[in-house]
Amino acid sequence: MRTASLLLMVRRELARTRGPLFSAGFGIAVGGGALVFFLSLGLGARKVLLGEVFPINQVELEPQKTSAGLLSLLGGPHEPASIDAETVAALRAIDGVTEVYPKLRFRFPSMARGGKEILGREIGTHEMVGDGIDPELLSGDVDAQLFADPLKADAKVCRVNEDCPEAQYCELPSEAEQGKCSAPVPAVVSRYLVELFDHAVAPAHGLPPVAETLVTRAQGVVFDMTLGNSLLGVARQGKERKVKIRVVGISSKAIDLGVTLPAPVVRRWNREYAGHKAADTYSSLVVRVEDASATAHVITAAQNYSLSPRDTRARDVSVLISSVLAILLLVSGVILLVAALNITHTFRVLVTERAHEIGLYRALGATRGDMRRWLLSMAAVVGIAAGAVGCVVARGAAWIADWRGRVDLPDFPFKPDSFFVFPPWLFAVGVAFAAIFAVLGAVGPAIRAAHTDPARTLGRDR
Repeated sequence: MRTASLLLMVRRELARTRGPLFSAGFGIAVGGGALVFFLSLGLGARKVLLGEVFPINQVELEPQKTSAGLLSLLGGPHEPASIDAETVAALRAIDGVTEVYPKLRFRFPSMARGGKEILGREIGTHEMVGDGIDPELLSGDVDAQLFADPLKADAKVCRVNEDCPEAQYCELPSEAEQGKCSAPVPAVVSRYLVELFDHAVAPAHGLPPVAETLVTRAQGVVFDMTLGNSLLGVARQGKERKVKIRVVGISSKAIDLGVTLPAPVVRRWNREYAGHKAADTYSSLVVRVEDASATAHVITAAQNYSLSPRDTRARDVSVLISSVLAILLLVSGVILLVAALNITHTFRVLVTERAHEIGLYRALGATRGDMRRWLLSMAAVVGIAAGAVGCVVARGAAWIADWRGRVDLPDFPFKPDSFFVFPPWLFAVGVAFAAIFAVLGAVGPAIRAAHTDPARTLGRDR
């Protein structure tokens, strides 16, 4: 049978039995729409939770924690484990690793206060946490020139801040008799900190949110930071002094709670307040992998260097999302299976009612393959049409869910503009699965139609 003749037969039969086929396609549309809806919801959850809150393609490694015991408290200052440059080079050589970001944690107590220009009044913390990273590692987030060490070798010599230009301060180390004028030290913060401030801290203290203005306006806002002293105590060496920092942007590589400064600055301050070892070693490493599946391999390799993940929430959230998504997809699969059984029943009735016509087609030269292609083509058309309708319904349901989310749900950290992600391939998957289940439902009736005996059928009709 030629293709044109096959298409003509399919079109005529669809027009004749549009009522039963519509009913059969309804279940396919529901199943395909549920599949697309749940997949888009899962993709949206992964985008926010595993792309912004807990990035799944990177892991922060730190020295394995050991129990020091009570007697260690009597042995003087505690020296935390650290990571040397050789370990950093070894991790960079592991297959699947694309980037390694060494971090240098503050090894001295500090405080900070400021923000009047952007918040209307000054705020502060009596215990500032922070770390340092190399400026070139912020490419794509912040201009590397904005995040460079501001202390210049040829800077003006000074003893107090008044010796420097208005926009600078005097960087005077503890044991030095004179220092150099320096611009405020650039700092970046994490989006997690900004979201936490906007949705938890700011409402409690009557402060305006800063998420929309931090990057554009905070570059002109300078904070005073006290080195060597905080609420919990003083540094083991060095003297208390004040420096100036300036927030220049938001970065995914910044510490979650605190500030991240250029590594040369933190290294210089660690040496001043905690000694040379604190300046020459790293506190943790952020390892970014080419594919999320390589994360487990990197973690296993890092154990050879006594390193372990600092946070396993990304892995736990990934497992949770995958489990919930699997259950939802199972529900969609059950709906499609029931719809396929409905297709089977509809086409079985169709074959029974069209037995005389099928026998006539066979008598006129139609082969068994022609009969199978005829019914399976009809099922494919029903499945494609139902799948397309299901995709449209799923997209509309997602729009309604996002609208109700904006209206009914309060603001919370990392609240997305949309809870769903609809890549183009998702619609193709929805239509394809709908067509596949429809065709599977019609396989049995198609085989039955192909085995129709024209002599017996036409002879019985006489």
